[in-house]
Amino acid sequence: MDLLRKYFIHGLAGAIALGWIFSFLGVYDTNALPFFKRFVFWTSTMIVGSFGSALAGIFLWRTSLREKPPVLIAAVAALTSFPVLLVLAGYDNSLNFRTPLAGWFDQYIYVLIISLIIVTGGYLALAASGVLRSAKPTGSPISSFMDRLPAKFHHATLYGVSSEDHYLRVHTSLGEALILMRLSDAITELGEGAGLQTHRSWWVASDGVAEVKSENGKRVLVLKSGAAAPVSRSFATAVKDAGFVK
Repeated sequence: MDLLRKYFIHGLAGAIALGWIFSFLGVYDTNALPFFKRFVFWTSTMIVGSFGSALAGIFLWRTSLREKPPVLIAAVAALTSFPVLLVLAGYDNSLNFRTPLAGWFDQYIYVLIISLIIVTGGYLALAASGVLRSAKPTGSPISSFMDRLPAKFHHATLYGVSSEDHYLRVHTSLGEALILMRLSDAITELGEGAGLQTHRSWWVASDGVAEVKSENGKRVLVLKSGAAAPVSRSFATAVKDAGFVK
């Protein structure tokens, strides 16, 4: 919500400022128009572009593209350029349904270049202000926990967590990763309902179990990754009540 509010507020202020600058410079051969008409034209165009980039940016920020700023910026600019092009068509009589596709494409490229410059500037401004650092998606506790892992694991499925000295080995659908954290802190962060502790050194996600086995008279939960999570006597009842063991 913080990102949404700041993005729109900054975007509106930036749209008005850019509208004035573009009007003053007479960009896009608009210097023949009176300044007020230029200002209305450019400000309305910038507002549409600003809101379009805000919506596209917030949507794409919730995907893995947030880990790839250049790709994120390019995608936002590409999406934003479509509504901006339609606004330009509304003002420019030379753009209509009779205009050849090549003509629309040429205008789109022109708009895309400007959008790339503006979106890049907006991204850098948000990054410098610290908004992006505090704008991680506020989803489930598991999502927050997964953000502790290297970027490639952020959208993986969590299967389980095992303790190794002062580290935790996190078992996921994309492999394993080590993080410096206590198991008790991880269990607290993951919260109730996401899974349960099966052993003093193991926590297993509710949907991370592939099968249940018995080894030397002891229960073992085999994760979907193939890792084996032991079930100690002290946690056996809780594991059974959770439905892991029939």
